[in-house]
Amino acid sequence: MLVSQVRRITLSTGAALTCAILCAPGTLHAAPTSDSTKQQCVRDADDGQSLRDSGKLRDARARFVSCASSSCPGVVAKDCNTWLSDVDARLPTVILSAVDASGNDLVDVKVSVDGQPLLTRLTGSQMPIDPGPHRFRFEIDGSPTVEETWVISERQKGRALKAKFASGATPAVTSPGAAEAPKEAAEPPSAPPQKASPPVAAYVLGGVGVAALGTFAVFGVMGLSDYNSLKDTPCGQSKTCSSDQTDPIKTKLLVADIGLGVGLVSLGVATYLFLSRPKERTAQASVLGHAVVAPTRSGGWLAGYETRF
Repeated sequence: MLVSQVRRITLSTGAALTCAILCAPGTLHAAPTSDSTKQQCVRDADDGQSLRDSGKLRDARARFVSCASSSCPGVVAKDCNTWLSDVDARLPTVILSAVDASGNDLVDVKVSVDGQPLLTRLTGSQMPIDPGPHRFRFEIDGSPTVEETWVISERQKGRALKAKFASGATPAVTSPGAAEAPKEAAEPPSAPPQKASPPVAAYVLGGVGVAALGTFAVFGVMGLSDYNSLKDTPCGQSKTCSSDQTDPIKTKLLVADIGLGVGLVSLGVATYLFLSRPKERTAQASVLGHAVVAPTRSGGWLAGYETRF
């Protein structure tokens, strides 16, 4: 009698446990799950959390997609769906594009990120990418490779990343089946006419003229001062001064007169050279010239400008 009661209690307990497992949320009417599938689901859930915490959101998303399937136990699938939504919100996306030197869009561009191939052709679609700094490499035939480093932030969606190639890249849009006509070689633009500068002699004569006028001023003042001083002396009043007294004054006044003449002539010639120079420099003729300052037989000085073709 006692043995029969113990058997009835054991059978009742086993039936209750079986009902609890079969009737648990998420398992009602679900297909039986094998032990290997359950283990894989648990591994995907654990790996996804580790990858998410280390910032590898793309790989974490793939794991959560796997363990959120209906083939996984209900509790695991529910958690993975929650984690998947969180990763989708945090995972940034970028839009890659490239242009040539003229700003034309390019299509046949190979792109790699951090040394790993990403695209063989630009499509304009959003691409998911892990947050953080990344080195993008853009390659196209006939043009140097373009490399750029961009820092991608979490939750940043649709960020536009554009690479600019140098000359030689092929534009994206071309006429189908039509070859581009060869362009005629453009003639090099002729050099604009250069404004002719004043000859060197004009500057030389200008300097000589200024120096000569300075000589005129200095010696003229000295000669007049000595003359006024000598005039007030007894010999000056009686006009009986000796040549030793008057010759230094005459010499100073003569140097002043020569300086005035040379200065006026030099500045006059320099002014003429400045005003008569051609407006544009030509290569047909070459003119050489130099300033000439020479004494005359009468004791004066002659300044001029000699030209030679």
